Amino acid sequence: MAVVLALREAAQGCGCQVHLAGPFLLSCTHGAAGARVAFEAEVCQLPNGPGQSGVKFRRLWGAPLAFRDIAAKVSKELELRGEAGR
Repeated sequence: MAVVLALREAAQGCGCQVHLAGPFLLSCTHGAAGARVAFEAEVCQLPNGPGQSGVKFRRLWGAPLAFRDIAAKVSKELELRGEAGR
């Protein structure tokens, strides 16, 4: 659950509106009118061992480039938060 909370904080820190859609699933929107994008971010377990988590981003609607940019920004923010917690 700590990874989900860190992901939520990272997305909110990037200006996203975030809603918890499931125990490991966030529903997010970002951007101004005309350039909004909606996506899901899901925390999932990686196959290379227990305790290894990853995040899968899925665009729901909006411009693909806007999605790519915000997903990269949230990923980078999450990575920075993870390094700060070590």
